[in-house]
Amino acid sequence: MDADPGLEPDLEPDLDGFLLARIAEDQRLAAAAGQATGRQSWDGDVTAPRGAAEHVAHHDPARVLAECAAKRRLVLACRDAGPDLHLLGARPAGLDFPVPPTDRHQLAALTLALLALPYAAHPDYRPAWRP
Repeated sequence: MDADPGLEPDLEPDLDGFLLARIAEDQRLAAAAGQATGRQSWDGDVTAPRGAAEHVAHHDPARVLAECAAKRRLVLACRDAGPDLHLLGARPAGLDFPVPPTDRHQLAALTLALLALPYAAHPDYRPAWRP
C-alpha cells in the first residue's frame, strides 16, 4: 500500500507526508540490511566497532520494521484526527518545551511534530514544525 505523498500545492511535503516518507526510508534500509545479512533478527553476534555491537543488535531489522509499522499507524491516526498545526511554533521565546495541547487536534499536531524531531536534519524538514 502506497502512502499519500502529502504534497501541498508548493510541492513540499506536509508534516504527515514528510513523516511517512522518512518512515518508508527507514523501512527500506532495515529491509535491505536484513536481506544483506540473511537475518532479520540480530543477536550479539554482529560485526561492529568495540562497544557498539549491543546497540547494533538492539536495532536489528526486525525491530526497526516493527517500529516503522507502529509509527506509520500513529501518523495515520494523527492525520485522521485532523491535527491543528497552528499549535506548532506557538511556543514563547525561551520556553524549551512544547505548549501543552488543549484538544485532540492539538495533541495530534504535537505528536506528529515530536515524531518528526529525529529527522530535523533532513533537508525537507521545516523549522515551523518544531514543537
